[in-house]
Amino acid sequence: MLSLSPRFDLFRFEIPKDYIPEEVLDKYNDILRKTPGVITNAIDYLNESIKGITIPGITDIITEQYQVSTNDIPLLTTPTIGGKINREPNHTNSTYSSVNPIDKIEREITVTFRMNQGLLNYFMLYETLFHRICKPELYETAHDQFVIQLLSQQGNIISKILLFQPKLSQIDGLEFDYSKSERQEDTFSVRFVYNNIDFDFCYKQ
Repeated sequence: MLSLSPRFDLFRFEIPKDYIPEEVLDKYNDILRKTPGVITNAIDYLNESIKGITIPGITDIITEQYQVSTNDIPLLTTPTIGGKINREPNHTNSTYSSVNPIDKIEREITVTFRMNQGLLNYFMLYETLFHRICKPELYETAHDQFVIQLLSQQGNIISKILLFQPKLSQIDGLEFDYSKSERQEDTFSVRFVYNNIDFDFCYKQ
């Protein structure tokens, strides 16, 4: 029996509440509570708009080195004259790089968000970026951690991807256009870099 193909929508990822500066949360909590809506909590409002996440693979782990070698293969250039080729031409040998494999992982994830009306989720992250840059002594901690949970068909957690010390590094710009008069589902992407990655498998008997 063949194994089933995976479903890439069986995941759970949330921005931790303590990752967003408290004053930013307070500001957007006040805004949301003044606006009629189902969600009135800023961090829930932000996490509800997450559409997907992209994790890079491992690339460029092979090192190629030129090598010249000797051999004893006889070469008969004429019926009466014998000779030897003592040197082979340059060729490349492929070996694994000696550096830590983690250095070959592009330590960056991309989180895609749905663009919400009023762009509140966009500006919440925008302000978070400024707060963490301008006041790192308040928000920069070695305990920052993102967790991506991978789920089974039944919703049980199969494994976790742990990303340590994530830093918000890039956020998409906005494009306003008078021709976009009809509502459509737009998205924006935010990139985070991290310092280390680990995998935690949660299978239970």
